[in-house]
Amino acid sequence: MSVTEISRELGMPVQSVHRILNSLSRHGFVAQNKKTKKYKLGLCVMKYGFLMWDSLMLRSLARPFMEELSQKTKESVYLATRENTEGVYIDSIDSPQMLKISEPIGLRLPLFVGASNRVILAYLSKKVQDTLLMNVDWDKTPSLIRLSADYIMKDLEVIRARGYAMTSGEATEGTTGIGAPIFSFENTVIGSLNVAGPSLRFTPEKIETYAYQVKKYADLISKELGYRNKYRWS
Repeated sequence: MSVTEISRELGMPVQSVHRILNSLSRHGFVAQNKKTKKYKLGLCVMKYGFLMWDSLMLRSLARPFMEELSQKTKESVYLATRENTEGVYIDSIDSPQMLKISEPIGLRLPLFVGASNRVILAYLSKKVQDTLLMNVDWDKTPSLIRLSADYIMKDLEVIRARGYAMTSGEATEGTTGIGAPIFSFENTVIGSLNVAGPSLRFTPEKIETYAYQVKKYADLISKELGYRNKYRWS
């Protein structure tokens, strides 16, 4: 469409439409045909569309495995994905027990806070990790315990070695979470599966069992997404 056509459809002044289109064009949301001067949607819209599709696909495929994991652990189960520098809960199943953890879908925390987020961070490239941790103000992090870049980097090594993350009392007081990574058909980490509950129930024996179950079901979800066990950290 031309600027005039868009202006007429929206009932806005041509100058205002032109200014908005210039801004959208700079960010890749629209593109202008140099010959006709008309505008069309840019590739950036396709990019975000695919990201949304990945999230919807992940949620749909993961749900049956989340239900099985919930039945076996009797604890709350969460599905998280990455959005820029944060981890976001996109689905959950509450524990059937009276004393339980119940975090809202849409909860956002930095990728270095909590097991569900840190396990995603652990499998991002070293370059991305360094960039994400470079400018963090560690005195203002939304964590209940003191964190530092050195502590996080050492924990990321532990996570990659054992295949899961475990944190206690970071995002919510008195809670423990165990998270395992989920990989896509592109062999890159796109999310995590997490079991969380009151720390008093997470005995050493339960932690070992829950870690095994979380890894098992995260692997099954990854296979459903087309992951071919070809992940290489670098």
